[in-house]
Amino acid sequence: MKEILLRMKEELMSLEVLKEKVEKSLENAPQGILKVSRCRNLTQYYVRKDKQDCRGKYLNKENKTLAYQLAQKEYDEQVLKVLEKQKTKMHSFVKQMEKYDVADIYEKLPKERQKLVQPYVLSDEQYIKQWEAVRYQGKAFDKDAPEIYTERGERVRSKSEKILADKFYMMGIPYRYEYPLHLQGYGIVHPDFIVLNKRTRKEYYWEHFGRMDDVDYCNKTIKKMGSYQRNQIFPGKDLLLTYETGAYPLNIKSVDDLIMEYLL
Repeated sequence: MKEILLRMKEELMSLEVLKEKVEKSLENAPQGILKVSRCRNLTQYYVRKDKQDCRGKYLNKENKTLAYQLAQKEYDEQVLKVLEKQKTKMHSFVKQMEKYDVADIYEKLPKERQKLVQPYVLSDEQYIKQWEAVRYQGKAFDKDAPEIYTERGERVRSKSEKILADKFYMMGIPYRYEYPLHLQGYGIVHPDFIVLNKRTRKEYYWEHFGRMDDVDYCNKTIKKMGSYQRNQIFPGKDLLLTYETGAYPLNIKSVDDLIMEYLL
């Protein structure tokens, strides 16, 4: 239900953008009504002042541009009417969906009753709480590995990973650090992060490749990326990527852009 509601809201936004485009086109439209007739296998165009003007003024080749403009105007007017009807209907539907949300039934139950009930639909708050409560075994640290801790108190492997984890934490983006993932044909990997878009409930794998100037590391990265794609996990769709070398550290602007595009 939530996914349907989100799609409807996105469609409403698309309708509004299209409506504004059509309205802008109509602002520059010429006056008059186009009349199209056939005479001796030839198409002729006339411009009528109004609906009472049955005959209209003939448009020769030099004035044919006006025929295109009038035809576009009449098309735009029809499109605008349909868009306005669609927008009204969809607004009504969205309001009804929001008014009768199944997740609200559980939310309104007394806490004592909630403990006795297994809800069919989780609210966003419940879903996030359940998502963050998942227990898993991460990747072990080498004995001589530096001890770097995030604001959330968990240990990570690099300063860049700390920057990313702290960024997610401060922005309220749920994440799991090095959650195990099985890639067919490759084995178990531990993506740096799995992050959750709270609005859409979509998960993304986030990999930060921090030593791209190391040839062996780079070759392993290429192999790993190939395995991701063979498992239908594609960059920009399910996989978010950041990179780093000794000369080019983690680009915070790129991190912010990815967060804005995929996670908020």
